[in-house]
Amino acid sequence: MNSALAGTLERARSTFDAINLGQKVVIGLLLAGLTLGGFFFYSWITTPTQAPLFSNLAASDASAIVEELNAQGVSYELADGGSTIMVAKDAVYDLRLSMSGKGLPAGQDTGYALLDEQGITTSEFQQQVTYQRALEGELANTLESLAGVNSAVVHVALPEDEVFVTEEAEPTASVLLDLAPGTALSGEQIQAVTNLVSSSIQDMDPDQVTVADSSGQVLSSPGQGISAAAGDARSQVEQEYENRLAANAQQILDQVVGAGNAVVSVRADVDLSQRNTTTETYDFQEGTPPISEQTTTETYEGGGAPVGGILGPENMPDAAENAGGGESNYEKESTTANNAVGKTVEVVEGAPGALRRLTVSVVMDDAVAGNLNQQQMTELMTNAVGLDQARGDEITVAAMPFDDTAAENAAAAMEAAREAEAGEQMWSMIRTGGIAAGIALVVLIVWLRSRRQEDVEEDYEPLELDDDMLAELDRLRVSSVRQEVQADNAALELEAAQRAKVRGEISSMVNERPDEVAAMLRGWLSESKP
Repeated sequence: MNSALAGTLERARSTFDAINLGQKVVIGLLLAGLTLGGFFFYSWITTPTQAPLFSNLAASDASAIVEELNAQGVSYELADGGSTIMVAKDAVYDLRLSMSGKGLPAGQDTGYALLDEQGITTSEFQQQVTYQRALEGELANTLESLAGVNSAVVHVALPEDEVFVTEEAEPTASVLLDLAPGTALSGEQIQAVTNLVSSSIQDMDPDQVTVADSSGQVLSSPGQGISAAAGDARSQVEQEYENRLAANAQQILDQVVGAGNAVVSVRADVDLSQRNTTTETYDFQEGTPPISEQTTTETYEGGGAPVGGILGPENMPDAAENAGGGESNYEKESTTANNAVGKTVEVVEGAPGALRRLTVSVVMDDAVAGNLNQQQMTELMTNAVGLDQARGDEITVAAMPFDDTAAENAAAAMEAAREAEAGEQMWSMIRTGGIAAGIALVVLIVWLRSRRQEDVEEDYEPLELDDDMLAELDRLRVSSVRQEVQADNAALELEAAQRAKVRGEISSMVNERPDEVAAMLRGWLSESKP
């Protein structure tokens, strides 16, 4: 086993000595690359996957948790400016249980958990304040769950209940949001915040909620409403309406003048006001029996003249003359009927989104639209977008030369970028193929040389040498490992002729059969080594 291993090592060493310097450099670089790649692969395999232990931590909680991790000897990483602690994924749950047992993160009791701390001696004022704090904490926790909101602070002003007051004050609320960097709330999100807060407090209107961000920008305030949300809704409705009409007109123009030869711009003024109209109509039909009817009859009979006429002294009768005057009587009858009258109540709720005015501008390239009928194109665009001249809508159709400089530059830049990318891909493929071919060539050369040496050693046959040639070769072998003893000049001259003859024969044999001679010499050298 040892001799076989020694022979293998000797063949490897001899093969390495036989190759040139360039091949040795390539093999060394290949081995170094494999070693370095294996090291990085091993490091990547053995590195544990990180996962967040806690997120959105306060500075005090993060400091306490870090101290505890250092005490336990647990490796960690800080992220998000120190508010997130990353640890090995397989140890997250164990560490959370451990930190929870030590009261970390401590945080602050907010929300309805404050109501658990009340005792039997708590006054009514303390109960009211605690309830208000709990309500504010619950709302803050709810708002912090929104995407892009790091923290939220909610203040609620609840009016006191009073008995002898006809008009009670309305509750109000203010919200301060700490947004993540680069985050901006849209109108719908602001409206969601106001609705969440107002719906959580009794008798609160969404208009009574003030919303601001950490930079001091007012997002919603009482009296102004949700301006951002209304603006976004108006812009969205107008943009959708304009895009739909412009797409209809652009589709027709592309079929007539070709793609890229016409541009349509539509401006829509949309009314987002909401109006409610209530109409009451009463209807009576002849012959309908009344619901109820009442008749009153009054009759009078008596002596003396009845009193009547215009009040005044000239009409005052003489008491003597009228004494014992004639008799008088009258009869009065009145009827009151409640007829059945039909009543119709109509409530019309106007949906927002009515179109006030529409303006359309169409520009065509003069190179392709010069022969088109402008009046016909105007009528075509008018029907495509549904213009109403009675409403005040306007349309303008013009043919002008287009400036294609920007398009040509963009196309040239795109073509150059495409060519550069293709060239880079080609050179990358060439480099990769060259490296792979070089490595394959080195491996092939090493393999061929090893096979050649094995074939030479397996096919080696002993040379047929006479005694003089063997003696000369043996002398050369011995003289290569130790200093030969000096002989006298006569003996040297005598042997010179013989050696010259033998060397000539050896030289001719080396020229004819170099592989066998080289193999024999390597064997002699191996035997001469201690």
